[in-house]
Amino acid sequence: MNPFVLTGIIPDEFFCDRQRETEVIITSLENQSNILLTSSRRMGKTQLIRHVFEQKRIKERYCTFYTDIYATSSLQEMAYFLGKEIYRQLVPGEKKALKLFLNTLRSLSAAFSLDPVSGEPRINLQLGDINAPEMTLEEIFSYLENADKPCIVAIDEFQQISRYPDKNVEALLRTHIQTMNNCHFIFAGSDRHILEQMFSSYSKPFYNSAQPLRLGCIDKDKYVDFVVKNFDKAGIAIDSDVAGFCYDEFEGYTYYLHRIFHDIFSFSKEGDSIDKNVIKHTIDSILEENSHSYGKTMAELPMAQKQMLAAVAKERPAKNLTSGAFVKRNSLQSSSSAQKAVIKLLDQQLLTYDVTNGEKEYSVSDKFFERWLREVY
Repeated sequence: MNPFVLTGIIPDEFFCDRQRETEVIITSLENQSNILLTSSRRMGKTQLIRHVFEQKRIKERYCTFYTDIYATSSLQEMAYFLGKEIYRQLVPGEKKALKLFLNTLRSLSAAFSLDPVSGEPRINLQLGDINAPEMTLEEIFSYLENADKPCIVAIDEFQQISRYPDKNVEALLRTHIQTMNNCHFIFAGSDRHILEQMFSSYSKPFYNSAQPLRLGCIDKDKYVDFVVKNFDKAGIAIDSDVAGFCYDEFEGYTYYLHRIFHDIFSFSKEGDSIDKNVIKHTIDSILEENSHSYGKTMAELPMAQKQMLAAVAKERPAKNLTSGAFVKRNSLQSSSSAQKAVIKLLDQQLLTYDVTNGEKEYSVSDKFFERWLREVY
């Protein structure tokens, strides 16, 4: 099996590090705290959540549900995806729990039926069936609160609720969540500036309602050791300096490193030796594979945003994006247009930032895209 797993649940033997973060999340949940898990995109937060759910202390004691609302644009869609995820998890389990869920969701009774042959319940839930999303969510939360086992719900890309056209979504969700004793939540997301506003602003409903955990890079030495050991098990040689070179090139972002080593492992055979040229060739192949998509993204951006994105990619990371020095150095139009471009690019999640010593450091969210921009622009 390729040890650099990109999709699905990663087996423990192929899960690199994150012992501290795993313990923090499990302990917090056991002590009935909600978690706010943030990271840059592709840092591994989704896999960390799935890893936590597979740990014995969680798996044997809790019902766990994970839903990604990144693609949603309304409360209706959120209720739809959350309802389907709970149903999907309950079907293989005890019929008592599934029956309770179906009986609780009265607003969707038309979407549930019994198979005429087996007598088993089945669902034919369509997005259009969610006619009263507030009521459906209230019923979902009621089920979670009355389930016979404590529940954990992970909502990934939680910042999306701030973009819903529905009124008072944050207040609505907070009203339900703050009264629940049988269910606790992991709010996860990659849009740091929105999530910080949601959970750190005194005027917001979710203020101070979850324990924050920022997911950074896996320690370089630990990741390099993971790479070298797994290639060595397959009889493929890779020097720690070569693995470290790749780590530095992509600043320790887990997905991009895993994607590169996944591809290399796939095309290598016992007795091969991996050097920097193999790393560079693999990166070039990935960029070529995605070049059309990257070009399309740039073509759809206004000139000011396009220039800003290219400038940030070159500076890696970039600071003081609206300063006169940055504007002049990168031949941008003006500080005001630079500010507008940054706001738009952050909103589209094409840009992200981290805070170092109180100063924001910006970078392109997609590290393969960032490298493509440096080479093309």
